[in-house]
Amino acid sequence: MMFRDQVGILAGWFKGWNECEQTVALLSLLKRVTRTQARFLQLCLEHSLADCNDIHLLESEANSAAIVSQWQQESKEKVVSLLLSHLPLLQPGNTEAKSEYMRLLQKVLAYSIESNAFIEESRQLLSYALIHPATTLEDRNALALWLSHLEERLASGFRTRPEPSYHSRQGSDEWGGTAELGPGEAGPGWQDKPPRENGHVPFHPSTSVPPAINSIGSNANTVFCGHNIFVCMWC
Repeated sequence: MMFRDQVGILAGWFKGWNECEQTVALLSLLKRVTRTQARFLQLCLEHSLADCNDIHLLESEANSAAIVSQWQQESKEKVVSLLLSHLPLLQPGNTEAKSEYMRLLQKVLAYSIESNAFIEESRQLLSYALIHPATTLEDRNALALWLSHLEERLASGFRTRPEPSYHSRQGSDEWGGTAELGPGEAGPGWQDKPPRENGHVPFHPSTSVPPAINSIGSNANTVFCGHNIFVCMWC
């Protein structure tokens, strides 16, 4: 098979993946390139993005702790969308903004597990967070708890319920009312309420985490996007 045919097949696969899956695949490939190749690709990307004002504005928003903290007043669907579009642009070393992301991500994941909503989006957010250079081992230890609970949710055979339609509400301080939740599930006001302990562990770092989580950043990553949870071993 000719090289161009191989590239065509790979491009076809790539086109069929969602944005998170594409990002994970590209990062996996980039971990296999030489430093010269990596620098060349960096120069190409910097050149292509030099005049892209939209991405610069988005990156500026993504690294503002004040802006990220204000997202808690938005609706559920809006918050999830903002996290997916901005979290990948968080700069390593920006601990203040990262803390806001982790705080908000905790609430999104807790809601997802409690109400069986935004499951696919939660997979993607966990993928981004687990492979992001801005997250530390302690962050990943905490995320590993949510990884375990989301795996349990998927293994139990639950189907994702239809998502509530999004209504933009400026100044809203809740994630919907009790009508959106099932019997016995948490009510509104998620900003001030930690995850309940009725089978769901609160968001705290744990020393007992999957080995793959502790090795992220070296040679393995747990990937959560798409329809399957899998561990991607990287060179």
